[in-house]
Amino acid sequence: MQRVLNKRIFRDLKVNFFRYFALFLLITVGMYLIISLVGAADTVVVNVNEAADRNQVEDGEFTVFIPLEKNTIEQLQNKGISLEKEFYLDYALANGSTVRIYKNRDQINRIELDEGSLAVDKDEIVLEKHYAQKNDFSVGSEIEIGGKLFRVTGIGSSPDYDAALKKMTDSSVESAGFGTGFVSVAQYDQLKENGNASKSEECVYSYRLNGIMTADELKDILGKLKIDRSKVTDTYFLEMLDELEKSKTETQQAISELSDGTNELSSGLIELESNNEELKNGASAIFKQYLQETSKTLSAYGLGTELTEDNYQAILNNIIDGSSNSSTALQTKTALKELNSLKDFKEGIETYTNAEEDAANSSKELADGVSELKNKTEKLMNEYFTVDIDNLTQFVEKGNNPRIGASVNDVMINKYAGMVAGVIIMVLFTYVISVFVIHGIEKDSTIIGTLYALGATSKQLMKHYLTLPVMITFFAGMIGMIIGFSPMGVGVQSVDTTSYYSLPVLNTVYPVYLLLYGIVMPSLVAIIVNYLVINKKLSQPALKMIRNEQKQNKISNVNLGNIKFIQRFQIRQFLREIRTSFTVVFGMFIALLILMMGVDCYVLCNNMSSNSKADTTYEYMYSYKYPTKEVPEGGEASYAESLKKEAYGYDLNVTLLGMDQDNKYFAFNVAKGKNNVTISQSVATKYHLAVGEKLVLTDDVKNIDYAFTIDRIVPYSVGLYVFMDIDDMRQLFNQKEDYYNVVFSDKDLNIDSGKLYATTTKNDIVKNSEVFINQMKPMVISLISVSVIIFVVVMYLMMKVMVDRSAFNISLMKIFGFRQNEIQKLYLDGNFIMVAVSAALCIPLAKKAMDLMYPYLIANVACGMDFSFSWKMYIAIYAGVMLCYLGINRILTGRLQKMKPAEVLKNRE
Repeated sequence: MQRVLNKRIFRDLKVNFFRYFALFLLITVGMYLIISLVGAADTVVVNVNEAADRNQVEDGEFTVFIPLEKNTIEQLQNKGISLEKEFYLDYALANGSTVRIYKNRDQINRIELDEGSLAVDKDEIVLEKHYAQKNDFSVGSEIEIGGKLFRVTGIGSSPDYDAALKKMTDSSVESAGFGTGFVSVAQYDQLKENGNASKSEECVYSYRLNGIMTADELKDILGKLKIDRSKVTDTYFLEMLDELEKSKTETQQAISELSDGTNELSSGLIELESNNEELKNGASAIFKQYLQETSKTLSAYGLGTELTEDNYQAILNNIIDGSSNSSTALQTKTALKELNSLKDFKEGIETYTNAEEDAANSSKELADGVSELKNKTEKLMNEYFTVDIDNLTQFVEKGNNPRIGASVNDVMINKYAGMVAGVIIMVLFTYVISVFVIHGIEKDSTIIGTLYALGATSKQLMKHYLTLPVMITFFAGMIGMIIGFSPMGVGVQSVDTTSYYSLPVLNTVYPVYLLLYGIVMPSLVAIIVNYLVINKKLSQPALKMIRNEQKQNKISNVNLGNIKFIQRFQIRQFLREIRTSFTVVFGMFIALLILMMGVDCYVLCNNMSSNSKADTTYEYMYSYKYPTKEVPEGGEASYAESLKKEAYGYDLNVTLLGMDQDNKYFAFNVAKGKNNVTISQSVATKYHLAVGEKLVLTDDVKNIDYAFTIDRIVPYSVGLYVFMDIDDMRQLFNQKEDYYNVVFSDKDLNIDSGKLYATTTKNDIVKNSEVFINQMKPMVISLISVSVIIFVVVMYLMMKVMVDRSAFNISLMKIFGFRQNEIQKLYLDGNFIMVAVSAALCIPLAKKAMDLMYPYLIANVACGMDFSFSWKMYIAIYAGVMLCYLGINRILTGRLQKMKPAEVLKNRE
C-alpha cells in the first residue's frame, strides 16, 4: 500500500510543480538568508574572539593625568597584573583626517597584520586597515604625519579598536576621517619631541587582571593615587596647578613677608636696647659734671655749697633771691637754666630708653605671635587648602568599552534575531504547504475514503501526505544551507560587518548546531505544522470521505441580513476560505515586519543624519584638558562631564553639559537647580523617559550615582546629551564658579593644541551621521526586496488555492451563464476588501511591533531612536501592497478564463 501511495507523490509534484517549486525557492532563499546571517555572525564571533585571545586583548584601560611612577607600576605588576603603556598622539593630516599614533605593543592589544610587517625603523608605520583603504594607502605607500614622511610597512588591526571610534562617545565609525597608526618607540618619542600633534599626549594604560583581583579593586588602588608635583613635566599641567594654588601661595607669601618684617623690627629694637645703659650713664655723667662745675664757681664767690640733683634748684633760687650783686644773680640764673636743661635731657634719655625697652619687648612678642601665625596658617593651608588632584581621570572595563568587541555585540543581535525569524518564516511556509495538502486531501477525499475501506491506515496516509512537504523543506533547507555557507552567503553577509568594523581576516566556521538547524529545523517544523493541520482532516470516517462531505464552518452560515447578493456571496466566500485568508494575512504581516525592519533602519539613519545637521549650529567644539583662566574671545564656555547609563544591557556614555541660559548655540533654556535637568530627545527615546521621571547617571571613576528630575525634553539628536545650568553643575561637581572645559564657537579660535583633549567640527558630526546611511543601504534594499517576494508569492499561492478550491463552483456558474466579469467579482474582487482592510491593520501593527523590537537590534549604539516617518510613507506602503494585490488579481483573472465547464462533469456526486 505504501509503495502505491508513494507513486502519487511524484505525480502530485509534477501536477503542482510551479506551486511547490515556488515554495521550494522561497524556503531555499529563506534558509540561505538565515544560515548566511547566523553563519556570518558565528564566523565574526569565533574569529574575533580567537584574535582577541591571540593578541591579548585588554581587560580594561585607564587614563591618568601624568604617567604612573615606576614603583607604582612595579607594585601592580608584582601583584600579578599585566600593564601596557598605550600613550598616543593625534595628528591632523592635510586631507582633513586624523591619525592616532601609538607605539608598537609588546604584551596587550597586539597588532594583527593583514599584510606587510611591523614598523621597526624611524620612518616606518603600520596603518589600521579601513583607514588605509578609505584613503588609498597600501604597503609601500608614503604618508606625511607631523611634518615627517613615513613609509607604510604594514596594514592591520588591533583588538582594542574593533570599532575604530575617535571618541568613546561617538555613535558611529568614520574610517575615512580617523584611523590608528603604530610606530617604533624611538619614532614615537621623536614625534612627541617635535610637538606637532593636534592635542596633548593622552596617558592611557591597558591592563589584564590575570584573575588576581577584580576591576573594582584595581580602580580603588588607582583612585588613591595623587599627583606628585615634583614629577610633573607637562608645562600646561604645571600652569593649571599654579593657577589652582595661586590664592594659597599669595596668602603664604604675605604672611611670610609680615613675619620677616616683624623679625627685622624686633632685631633692630633689641639692638638699640643694648645701648640704653651707656646712653643713660652718659647723660647722668654730663649732668653730675655740670653740678660739680657750678658748685666750684659758687665756692669762688664764698658760697661753698655742694650741689646735688635733689637740692640744686632750691640753693640756686635762694642765692638769686638773696644776692645784691646783679652780676652774681645773672650768672646764677644762667647756671640754673643750664642745669634744668641738662636734667630735662637726662630724664628724656631715661624716658626714651624705657620706652625703647618696652618697644623691644613688644616687638619680640609681635614677632613670636606672627611666627606662630605663620606656622598655624601653614598647617591650615596644608590641611584645608591642599590641591590634591586625582591622577585617575578615566577607568573603562572591556565590557563597557564601545571600541572592544563591538562587532561581536552587533552580530550576536543578528544571530538571535535571525534564528527566531527563521523559525517564524518556516512556520509560515510550511503552513502554506499544509494549505496545499489540505486542498489535495479535499480533492482526493473519495479516494482516501476508498483506501480506508480497503484497509489503509491513517498512519500510512499521514506518512504519505507528510512526505512531500518534508522532502521539499528538507532539500530546500539543505540547498539553502549549502549556499548560505558559501562565499555567496556568509561571505556576502559578512561584508557589512568587515567593512565597518576593523577585524582580522575571517575564516568561515561551520557550527554543528547551525548545520543541524539548516538540515533538521525545516523538516521538523514541516512535520509538526502539517501533522497538526492534516490530522483532523484524515480522522474523518471513511464513508463521509467517500461521499466527499465537506464540513461547513458555522461561521460561514452567519445571517447576513438583506445585503445585496454580490456582497453577500463575497462575504460567504471569504468565510468559507477563512483558513486561506488567515494565511494571506499572516504572510502579509510577516512580510510587512521584514519591510518595516528595512524602513525603520532607513528612517532612523536618515532622521539621525538630518537632525544632527539641523541641531549642530556651532562650527567648532573644543574639549579642554587644561582650561585657561579666560574664555577665548568668540567662544561660548560650557562644562561637560561624561557619565554612564545602562540601556538594554549595555553601558553607554551620556554627556552632561552645563551651559548658560543664553548660549547661542542651543535654542533652548535649561532647568535651574542642582537636581533638575533638561534631556535631549535622543536620550528620551533611548531610555524611554518622560518629563517628571528620575534619571540616574553614574560616574564610573568615582563610583557615584547622580539622580536628576527631568524638567524638560528638547529636540537635540547629536549623541546622548543631558543639559543643566552651568552654575548649578559647578556646585554639584565642586568646581570653581568660573570653571569650564568645553568651548563652542562659529569660527576657528586657534587654541593651543596642547591644552585640548579634542576638537570636534560640524563637518565631523555630519560625516559621522551619514556613515550609517551608506553602511545600511544594501541591507535596507535586501530587506525590502525579500519582504516583497514573500508577500507576492504567499498571496499568489493562497489566492490561487482559493480559486482552485472553487473550480467546481466556478465551472457551474459558467454553465448557468455568468459572465467572466461577474465571476471575477464573486471570487476575486471580494479579496480586495480583505487585503485592503488587512493591510490597513497590519501596516501600523507591523510598524508598532518593529518599533518595539528594533531598539534591541541597536542596543549597543549610542544614539536616539527616532523611527517616525510621515503619513506619506504609510500611504506609499499601503499603495505598494494594493498594487501587488492588483497585479496578482490580474494574473488570476487569466486563471479564471482557463477554467472550463467540464469541471462539473468530473464530479461523480
